[in-house]
Amino acid sequence: LPFPVIYKLLLNSMRILRYIYKYFPLKSIFKNSDISSLFDVKIKYNKKNLPKTKEKVVFFEGCINKYINPSDKNAALNILERIGYKVEKTVSACCGLPYLSDGNYKSFYSNTEKIEKSIPDDIKYIVCSCDSCYETLKKTSLADKLIRLDELLYINNFPVNIDGNAIFHKPINRSEEIDFPMKSINTKGVCTLAENYFFLKHPTVAKAIFKEAFYKKEVLDNKIAVTTCQLALIGLKIGARKIQSKTQIFSLAEYIEDKATKKEN
Repeated sequence: LPFPVIYKLLLNSMRILRYIYKYFPLKSIFKNSDISSLFDVKIKYNKKNLPKTKEKVVFFEGCINKYINPSDKNAALNILERIGYKVEKTVSACCGLPYLSDGNYKSFYSNTEKIEKSIPDDIKYIVCSCDSCYETLKKTSLADKLIRLDELLYINNFPVNIDGNAIFHKPINRSEEIDFPMKSINTKGVCTLAENYFFLKHPTVAKAIFKEAFYKKEVLDNKIAVTTCQLALIGLKIGARKIQSKTQIFSLAEYIEDKATKKEN
């Protein structure tokens, strides 16, 4: 996967496809397709100008949120505002995981240098809502300021109400358990085929695995699956569709905001 050319073309094609999906007058033709499951924006950003009682932070958006699923970013920004953090800046760069996956360290460090220069000096945290971004950036000089969104919620005693049907998909690149009371699946480190871009490199093999070897339908059916990796989110959505599972799939930020919105309504 020659990242500088193919991956960027794929991301931009997804971005174009998302805009077509958003504005296309015959949107119903995409109903119940992989397109609708990837591009439906569950959460919108609602700036409320609440008092800022905490320190300044940077939110690391990453490329998946930027090009495919802005819903997670919107949810995370809503949550940070509600806690009282001032989001000084949103960084939309790619974390560099595709470079690492290919062993392209020259491009990885070049990408890292650009990210480091974009981060203000006077911020408390760099908040990641994606484990892939977090684990990749931990390999850079930004490591001391990095924090996962779920960890930030935990240390701020932010109330997270968990539905009894909710299960946590632990991404393969996450070392810690989540700090909220959810039954965890994927304790053996099974990849959804998105975390390491396998489905881009070997689509034919990935299709067979999605269909034949993904989580058993009874594990997911009528459940709510929550994950903390934006790549795993894509893999879960595609995989669940391949086995015709009726599960609802959210990022952690989306799940929290979805429940908060329903409570307000």
